Amino acid sequence: MNDSPEPTAPAATTTSDQIQPRLRRRLTATVLGTCAALLIAEAALWSLDLPRFDEPHTFPSQFMLVGAPDADGGVRHVNKPNAEIQFRYSSDPRGYFGPDRVVTHNTNSLGFRGPEFPLRVTAAESIAPTDRESTAVRIVFLGDSVTFGEGVHDQDTFVERIGRRLQSELGQPIEVYNFGVGGHNSSDANWTWERYARHIDPDLVVYTFVLNDAEPGLFQVAPGTGEPVRVARRIEARHQKLTSPPTAWWFRSRLALWGFQAWATSQLEQSTLEYYRELNASYSPSFGRCLDDLRSLQQMDPPLVVAIFPLLHDLASHPFRPVHLEVAAACDECDVIDLWEPLAARAGHNTTDLWVHPTDMHPNEIAHAVAAVEIAKRLAVQLRARPTAPFSAR
Repeated sequence: MNDSPEPTAPAATTTSDQIQPRLRRRLTATVLGTCAALLIAEAALWSLDLPRFDEPHTFPSQFMLVGAPDADGGVRHVNKPNAEIQFRYSSDPRGYFGPDRVVTHNTNSLGFRGPEFPLRVTAAESIAPTDRESTAVRIVFLGDSVTFGEGVHDQDTFVERIGRRLQSELGQPIEVYNFGVGGHNSSDANWTWERYARHIDPDLVVYTFVLNDAEPGLFQVAPGTGEPVRVARRIEARHQKLTSPPTAWWFRSRLALWGFQAWATSQLEQSTLEYYRELNASYSPSFGRCLDDLRSLQQMDPPLVVAIFPLLHDLASHPFRPVHLEVAAACDECDVIDLWEPLAARAGHNTTDLWVHPTDMHPNEIAHAVAAVEIAKRLAVQLRARPTAPFSAR
């Protein structure tokens, strides 16, 4: 009997000649699968006409220059008088603009939004009140395009909403005067008060502060020609570049366009943060001048209310809270309303829901409604605290 173990078969070996075809098949399948997925994605984007690049609204003639240049070459401006300044938008995402996608901003003979003010231009080109008696409470609003209500119908601006709300709540006539002008800064607010608004003889003044109030004046005399020209903002050129569709041939691919749009959105957010942080930094001379202007405004006779309107950028995290606190500290002689919290609560994590349009970060009618409620609450408190005797005729 033979007890020796039976021989076992040798283990199978895998040679490189067997591995390479298998790897090639897997690699080929992966490449083909990826190409098929990309082709399907490309076709889907084409069929849905995505991504879309919304065009900015039209830019009609909007401003009128006033007076001679100052010592620094700056030229003041107001809105174009007796005008229907129409902005036409490329789309109507909320169904707000109307069938023609148009918002009309109506101005009076002085170049301010709304009906005629009780003011006139004298033969000497100064401003004087007209002979009109009124026992109504008069509230003046100073500011830039946010106060003006750019992109919002006349009746939906927070100024008009406040007037209606206070009149209903207090049961007495309320007159509101919108002196907001696009491109105005804090220095322009002082100029508007001195030249125009003080002649209204208001009972209250509301100034709306926004982060671009530290920018220089909108019009400057050109050194070469001596003619007034619009001062280009650095952020505007950056915004135009990042929101326009690229023209290189490879962006004929919708996938490439989608990738560019995602990158450009991120870059624009970063650029916006950097621009306004630098503009409103504590060490910035322009921000220092802005705070001085705010202190000057507080020296007026009627009570001043400063409403801080946040930049509509990532309201959930509020990256500009330190600026709001500095502004509030500089306005220690007046009532301050910080609108960040109510606007952030309304927007949640979708700040763009408060934009006029995907191409226009101005506050829309929803944001104006929120601001009107908060400002009206504070003004009502001040007006109730006044003497109960009727206001004297002016």
